[in-house]
Amino acid sequence: MDLLQSYLHQSGFLPSVALVVAAYLLLLSLRYSMWRVALLALPGTIAHELMHLLVGYVLGARPHGFSVWPRAQGRGWQLGSVSFRNIGLLNGAWVALAPLLLLPLAWVGLMQILLPLWNQSRWGWWLLGGYLTATALFAALPSLQDIRIGWRSLLLYAALGALLLGTYAYL
Repeated sequence: MDLLQSYLHQSGFLPSVALVVAAYLLLLSLRYSMWRVALLALPGTIAHELMHLLVGYVLGARPHGFSVWPRAQGRGWQLGSVSFRNIGLLNGAWVALAPLLLLPLAWVGLMQILLPLWNQSRWGWWLLGGYLTATALFAALPSLQDIRIGWRSLLLYAALGALLLGTYAYL
């Protein structure tokens, strides 16, 4: 609770959080208007796909295709994609959940960029920083397609986690 209190008392924290939430809600409200959300979410889309690409590369998933060009997919839209040649049980979950690595980036954007800009009264840069932080937050959630690709691996790690938790509880 003391940590929350310390954040709430930082100059510019609440207005910066409100800015990021407002920009996030704007992006969310536009998600069914493909070209608007594709254009406004482009920095986040690039970051989202780069996370898949980087984690896939590091874990040997052998990425071979990268796109941030939006296209129709079923009843919705796919804003970007990375294709892999070697998604398996060991790397699939990590590649699928790679966009979650954008959450710390959004936090850094809030604390290390927005708060100083607020305190320096650099309003234009503060608005731009809020928008970019919101796009990182918007892009941090893995898509349903991401989960479909890594679901077997996710089940494996969930089962291992449950087994370890059960073993720990038994001891």
